[in-house]
Amino acid sequence: MDNMDVIMNALIIFSGCYLIYSAVIMKTRGEVASSFISRNIDWERVPEDNKKAFIRVMAPANLVMGIIMIISGCIFAFGDRFGLGTINVSLMIAVALLICVGYGSLLMHFQNKYLR
Repeated sequence: MDNMDVIMNALIIFSGCYLIYSAVIMKTRGEVASSFISRNIDWERVPEDNKKAFIRVMAPANLVMGIIMIISGCIFAFGDRFGLGTINVSLMIAVALLICVGYGSLLMHFQNKYLR
């Protein structure tokens, strides 16, 4: 395992923690972090009902995606120790990439639906 693997695994785990943090903030404060949504969304013009609907849909999605990212980051970090092999790790990376693309398209869909 070289340094770039360690940095990428730490970044994946940190991103998962951030998604869980943003889900908690959404549920407790009713706020969405400005870094979480597109920059071209004028949050002040969005009706309150749409904000609540967006939070209701995306908070659980963030929580699930955060947990998936933390688990996958830990698996990638300890993959050499578990002896998963190159083929299995490559397959897991491909699945993780598909999950991230699916989450991104879900996020963009609900941004377009509720926040624009």
